Amino acid sequence: MKEWESAQPNRPTAALKPQPLSLLPRSTTISTTSTVCNTDASWKSGSAGLAWIFSDHTGTELSRKSISLEHVSSPMMAEALAIRGALLHATSTNITYICLRSDSQVLVQAICQRKWTMELYGVLSDIDSLSFSVVSPFASCCFIFIPRTENGPADQLTKGQLSSSFVIPFNGSLISINEFYVAQKKEEKVVRRKNVIIYYTIF
Repeated sequence: MKEWESAQPNRPTAALKPQPLSLLPRSTTISTTSTVCNTDASWKSGSAGLAWIFSDHTGTELSRKSISLEHVSSPMMAEALAIRGALLHATSTNITYICLRSDSQVLVQAICQRKWTMELYGVLSDIDSLSFSVVSPFASCCFIFIPRTENGPADQLTKGQLSSSFVIPFNGSLISINEFYVAQKKEEKVVRRKNVIIYYTIF
């Protein structure tokens, strides 16, 4: 029985507890081929502001985006939705090497160790599929925990978005969608189609 349970990395678990910082992935050097993405979220009474900022390996900002959502169940759900939104945005701009940085210690642990709570199971499953599956649009994808002090611009962006009057409903309903992944192979673009079930919100 224990062997069977250990072979189920995606099984929902009880509420996660933060690991010591030394056990979480940290980075001192960013590859020159990677696009860095800082994500963050603010949450208040079921409303959330999500933001992500793309930059190159030198720290020069490339682009940023923020949105507001309603009916978000918790701050952790908001953080997870921000990461998923950043990944979807990256795929739309043909980014293939990406390093995502979040100041949510518990969430980075959940993604890297595949320890998913029931509440976050659907969204973290999407993140896992986008990042690590055989049909992932990314050649390389990593997740890094950073202190909140290093995530100031994204934090300010989320707080500003949370106060915005324009919000998008998020009801968490499951629908079937077709995702198209475009992979660059030499000079040819190979389009791969995957039918998946995900929590879906139009960004």
